Amino acid sequence: MKVTRFRGKSMGGSSAINYMVYIRGNRRDYDNWAELGNPGWTYREVLPYFKKAENNQDVESRNRYYHGVNGPLNVERYPYIDVNTVMLVEAFQQRGLPLTDLNGERQIGTDIAQSTSLNGIRMSVNSAYIKPIRHKRPNLKIITQAHVTKILIDPFRKAAYGVKYIVNGIRYKAYSTKEIIVSAGSLNSPKLLMLSGIGPRGHLESLGIPVLADLRVGSNLMDHVTTDALILVLSNKTSTLVGDERLLSEIYQYHDQPPDKKQGPLSATGTLSATAFIKTEYSDYDDAPDVQFHFDGRNVQDYYADPSTYAATNTFPLSFYDGLAARPLLLTPKSRGYLLLNFSDPVFGQPLIYSNFFTVQNDVDKLLSAMRFVVSLEDTEAFKLRGANFVKVPVEACAAYPWGSSDYFACLLIQYTSSIYHPAGTCKMGPIWDPGAVVDPRLRVYGINKLRVVDASIMPVLVRGNTNAAVVMIGEKAADMIKGDWSSLF
Repeated sequence: MKVTRFRGKSMGGSSAINYMVYIRGNRRDYDNWAELGNPGWTYREVLPYFKKAENNQDVESRNRYYHGVNGPLNVERYPYIDVNTVMLVEAFQQRGLPLTDLNGERQIGTDIAQSTSLNGIRMSVNSAYIKPIRHKRPNLKIITQAHVTKILIDPFRKAAYGVKYIVNGIRYKAYSTKEIIVSAGSLNSPKLLMLSGIGPRGHLESLGIPVLADLRVGSNLMDHVTTDALILVLSNKTSTLVGDERLLSEIYQYHDQPPDKKQGPLSATGTLSATAFIKTEYSDYDDAPDVQFHFDGRNVQDYYADPSTYAATNTFPLSFYDGLAARPLLLTPKSRGYLLLNFSDPVFGQPLIYSNFFTVQNDVDKLLSAMRFVVSLEDTEAFKLRGANFVKVPVEACAAYPWGSSDYFACLLIQYTSSIYHPAGTCKMGPIWDPGAVVDPRLRVYGINKLRVVDASIMPVLVRGNTNAAVVMIGEKAADMIKGDWSSLF
């Protein structure tokens, strides 16, 4: 099993490199967070923060109960709609899924998803929140190329008061009179906490790190696991694959268009905006999905030549392809992984990630059901009219099994495991009596004063959908919590 981990090491974090799909998750997700002992996190209570962040440009904006139109984060459909995006949505409808507002009352269904973009240009959280005020706020100082190595914590008062960091090999310290906010993501936030003495006692002591708070940092790791190896091939009339000269021409055209009038294939992400949510027979709820579908553009010949490394090495834009990878995403994984500090180089080495995918059979069963469902799209009129078919040639590692059998699909899951990089849960939010909790419902680290974590790592349970929108909501809600905590002292 090979899982490639991409990282958003830039302004805006992973929102600068993600799929830009705007999906909030399901109301059940947030109600479940509250039921687990986290007051203030019900769907009714977090919905205002989704709306506060959102500047919705499409028909969904007419429903003001669910959508906002004055927020900093632009939400729209791309100005270019790929022909196969339409085919996929039609096919899902013909399989019985209704068109639905994927961020509205009912999530089960299909549609062309909205994106965090503006006129066909990516809108990261840096573009939405930081760029507009970066040179206008005298109390904002941004240091780039900085690598934080430790949170400074007074061991007697158990209070955070600063950070150590390195820029161009020079070591610095920064101090705070109020609190430290860690927002390094689900892989680096737990790493930084552990380097600072907050984490599992046995692991930290084995590395000679003094323990200041014995918490299960790095546990509860979740992700939306899938496979890359279920491939559709398209007919000549719907294939969008082009040669190098045409590709270069498209790049120049996109570059030369004014920022408010981006058009053409590069103003979109191919078929990635075609999505659907289904409930398999293994779902825990009748009104909430457990699988989401994404479709990534593929060069089928290149993929079959080396499927194990294709996803990591393909540099062709997603808009140009002659095949699609049908990717069923497990929205509700029961398997849990963990991460540890790198034993040979804890500070600068990458953390050791143990995903533990498919260690619970229920996870496999849901995805097998989803794979059978997506293959059945081949029988729809939408697919037949366009000549779209699944490639029924077994990939190399699973050639021992008949294509389409449960054994074959299970082999794809194990041998060609992938995710769409939605790690979460490694600094779990929970009540004081939860032995796995790292932060409280106000995102403050247990046992350490003046330290808070604000990112996807606090999710006690993974949300049903692309995680970017949920992380923006967490940031908006945390901002109000921080202001509330400190304003009450003056």
